[in-house]
This record gives sequence, C-alpha cells and structure tokens, in this order.
Amino acid sequence: MSRFQNFQQSNLNAFTANNTQHLMPVNQPSYRQNFTQCRGQTQEKKASEQPLKQMSQPQSNLTETKPSPLIKIAERSQKTSPNNFGKKKNNLQLQKVVTRMERNNDDGASNGINNKISHHQNMIQKMRCNRYYIDDLIAAFQDETLSFSRLFRDNFANSFNFIPIIKMEQFLQAEDKEIQQKKIKLEPYPQNLKFKKTVIFDLDETLVHCNEEDNMSSQIVLPITFPTGEKVNAGINIRPFAEKMIKLLSDVCEVMIFTASHECYANEVINYLDPQSRVRRRIFRDSCVTDENSNYYIKNLEVIDRDLKDIVIVDNASYSFVHHIDNGIPIISFYDDKQDNQLIKLYRFLINKVLPEDDVRPLLKEYFKLDQIDQFQTIVEAVERMYCIE
Repeated sequence: MSRFQNFQQSNLNAFTANNTQHLMPVNQPSYRQNFTQCRGQTQEKKASEQPLKQMSQPQSNLTETKPSPLIKIAERSQKTSPNNFGKKKNNLQLQKVVTRMERNNDDGASNGINNKISHHQNMIQKMRCNRYYIDDLIAAFQDETLSFSRLFRDNFANSFNFIPIIKMEQFLQAEDKEIQQKKIKLEPYPQNLKFKKTVIFDLDETLVHCNEEDNMSSQIVLPITFPTGEKVNAGINIRPFAEKMIKLLSDVCEVMIFTASHECYANEVINYLDPQSRVRRRIFRDSCVTDENSNYYIKNLEVIDRDLKDIVIVDNASYSFVHHIDNGIPIISFYDDKQDNQLIKLYRFLINKVLPEDDVRPLLKEYFKLDQIDQFQTIVEAVERMYCIE
C-alpha cells in the first residue's frame, strides 16, 4: 500500500470534513449550500480537474456523502487506445492454446481436439461478452468516447483509492453484546421464495439521485421534514428499472435497502419507490460502523439476522462494504441518465449467477476481485490484471 503513503495524510483531513451547519429550507437561496443535507450524492460527477481531489466543501451530517476519486484517471499516461487494452495478450494466449492442440493432433483424436478448441473459444467469448460490470469497465478504458466511460472509470478509481485507505482506518467495532442487541431480527425465509437469499441495495446514486439545485430537472419532488421541523422539497431522479427491480426480486428473494442517510429523507424516497412494501427491511445510518470522529460510515452486515453466505449488497461506493467485501457488488453511480441499463444487467447477473449459489461469497470474490485492488500501483494495471484474460 505504498502508493497511498505519500498523499494519504494530506487528503484525509479534507476527505473527512464535517458539516455542523443547521438545517434550513432550500427555497431560500442563501441556504442552497445546505441542500446536501437531504441527499447522499456521490461526488464523482464533479471530479476535479486537478490530479488530487480535495473534499474541501462542507459535507452532510444527515445523508450519505461519498467521496470522489483522489486520482484523476483520464491522464494521457494511463490512456489506452481502442482494441489494445487487454486484448492483444488475450488473442495471443488463445492462439497458443490452439497451436498447442494442433501440434498434438492426430487422426484418431481429431474430433476431440476440435471440440476442445471450439469449447475454449466459446468460453473466451462468453467471458468477454457476458460479465456484468467488468466488460463495460474494460470497454470504458478501451474507448473514452463511450457515453458510460467516465462513470465506470470514476467508479473504479473510487474503489482503487478508498478501499485501501479505509482498510487502514481504525473503526469503532461494536462489542458482541451490542451487536446482538442491535441485530435486526427477521423471520425465517418464506418457504415459497425461490432463493433463500437477501439482496441489499444502497439508496443514493444506486437506486435514485437527489438533485442539489432547484433548476435541475427532476422526475418527482418529495417533501422532506427534517428533525428540526424544517421542510424541503427534494427533487428526485429514479434509476430506470429500479421500481421493477424491487418487485421482480422480491418475488424470488428477500430485498432490503441499507443507506447511510437518515430516516427522514430515506423513508420518503423508499415509500415512493416501494408503495407495496416489498422491501423487507430499511436500514439506516445508526446501523453503520464508524470511526471515532464519525467521518466514515461503513455498512455493517452483521446487524442483519441472516447468514453472511446468503447476503449480497449492491452499492455504487464499494468502500461502503469494505468490511464484507466478498458480499459486495459494485455498480456505477446514477444521476439522470434515462438510458441507464445497469439494473437490468444487474438483475440478470443476480438471477443467473449469484442467487443460485449456496454461498455467494466465493463467486463474488473471484468475480470482482476487490480484495486484490490494493496490490497494484496504477488503475490501469489493476483493471488489466484483475479482469482481463491472461
């Protein structure tokens, strides 16, 4: 983790800036800055043009606030031309396999060898084309002109920078007795569920986005009443397929929402997303693990009365599940893209690959390899080594 030692200390103070300002109505222009207190916006969209991103603006103490990448990834030194990123060595590797098989070929084994070649080629093609998140991530590094390129590059940079940093941070671990007292007690899985599994979604920038400015176009406007009694109208954009996703998944498994935002905001949004109350549990900031200054909020899956082998958590900020990284599924941040199709891809990945597993952790660990992300010196090296076929 030597790549963090040079800049870690200088950036941690800025990254952990606390906001102690009072809540005010957002319809008063002078209080616009405090509108962040009813949202959990990931700051990736506003990434600085400087090599190091300083989180110097006041941050919310009401909703989940997620950091932006510390390292700018669009530098020319890390840019790779289309069709070269991770592909050349893959094609060479495949050719070596085919050549080796051809050398060993004889008339009696011809069909068997050809079948092996065909099977290997099919396997390579399947791995290239059918991987949720990974194939889009590789494409984002191959071609920066793709519409989703920046979101994937920023999302991975977020994981690359902050997972190792937060691994080194000291968190206040609850005592076993306290965990048991806070544990969310649940009935056994209903017998009619196809998969005895729990899928947990983050809220902000995973299922919805809360707009910061009045002049931003919003799909819906929800009234939010803060603990102080102040009220705001929050403009919300809902990620395409979010409502359908909740409905479809709740028919085959258990669905929960776990957000580091406060209840006054999150409940109003979830009420709109899930009017039929298909979400089994809503989990908020008080169930997160925090450091001694309450600067970081990490989602603690131990408070859920389910075996960890049966839990999946989906979050646009991978560091949020760093203490249970083998249970996590990353997803790029959502803001306002009406053509976003990530939840559709995620649904297929869950149904076809993850939920049928007896234990989801080995599959997710091997698939995303997020436990390896601190072993590499650059973002491009991490993507190539973690996800491209060698």
